[in-house]
Amino acid sequence: MEPETKRAHIAVVGCGGWTQGWHLPNIANRTDAVLVALVDPSEQPGVGGCVPSICVPMSELCAKYGNVARYSSIEALLADKDALELHGVLCAAPHRTHGAIGAAVLAAGLHLLMEKPMTADIEEARALFASAKAHPEQAFLLNNTANWQSGTLAAHELVAAGKLGEVRHVNAVFASPLLWLFGGKGHSEWTQVQGSMLGNGFAWGQLSHTFAWIYKVTGLTPRTVYAVTSRAEETGADLVDAATITCVNGATISLSGVGSLPDHGFKLVANLVFGTKGTLSYGGLAGSDDVERKEASGSGTTGARDPNAPVGQGAAGAKRRQQLEVWYHDGQYEAGPRFEFEYLDQTTTGPGSLDAFVRACTGLPYTVGAGAVEGLKTVSTIEAIYRAAQEGGPVTAIGCDGL
Repeated sequence: MEPETKRAHIAVVGCGGWTQGWHLPNIANRTDAVLVALVDPSEQPGVGGCVPSICVPMSELCAKYGNVARYSSIEALLADKDALELHGVLCAAPHRTHGAIGAAVLAAGLHLLMEKPMTADIEEARALFASAKAHPEQAFLLNNTANWQSGTLAAHELVAAGKLGEVRHVNAVFASPLLWLFGGKGHSEWTQVQGSMLGNGFAWGQLSHTFAWIYKVTGLTPRTVYAVTSRAEETGADLVDAATITCVNGATISLSGVGSLPDHGFKLVANLVFGTKGTLSYGGLAGSDDVERKEASGSGTTGARDPNAPVGQGAAGAKRRQQLEVWYHDGQYEAGPRFEFEYLDQTTTGPGSLDAFVRACTGLPYTVGAGAVEGLKTVSTIEAIYRAAQEGGPVTAIGCDGL
């Protein structure tokens, strides 16, 4: 008789739209994890969040997932951690609460999967980084799901192996169809300054995707930041962010973030990394599988291409295949995995970040796509973007000394 496989006992803190639409279905689909508790201070979570329409009351939510234990605070949950045989906590609470929740979870000796960004306060990010460093036996992971995609990990390994030479410049564009969120009423957690935040909007809400990717792939560390932002008329939230970052090794990052992309079901990602030996490209349309199907079939386009055609081939007017590509100065060319960014499938066992978290909870080796290092660098950069935009000149990125 085979021994019973260990199952991760997981609690989820913050039960708004993203938790109800993605985290909980993904956890429920797993055979190596079991949900043991849900935590939210409100009976009706998600009000003012990004997708409140899919949120049910806590009583109904707990019943839906096996009558799991319900708590109204992280303190109450942790007081029962032994009775629950709790292994780890997934935090999907508002950004302003990440610091306190993360510190409590790590102090309790539990593994942590934190929604991005790590925090929205640089001092809290520094404290969490120090706590994670002091507890290396505990997983500290960030839910930047793009960082566990095969193309991202391949790009990271390529740069780490020195195949691109020394990274000298990164050009990144990230555009989202989120004018309704950052430019409309009823989403104060995403548009209004909360607690010690210097600002709120697209930078905190979306740019952690891009910066976590950049810092994972390149290993660069920010030193100074200059930024200009454009604000939504109705909410005052930043809707467009343009930044130039100078890194510790002298490399530069040019960043364009836009929250008003027309809504056709996808985000636009374009990441270019320029090294002394070559250039790496990773980008495309980041959205649902429906976007992929429409593009492959040519729906609404001219010159539909064969999705299985080699790179650069296909019908007239067709786009290049969306995948990791590298061009070298010696004339060589390398193609890697197809382009994938955020993981949005609600019907599976979830993204690589959740898989790594569950593996940590069950004592298995796991991959760190985004952890405390990427989190601190990202928070430092975004905080500096708001500070630079307010001061009208370049500022020093805080908290990354020695990284």
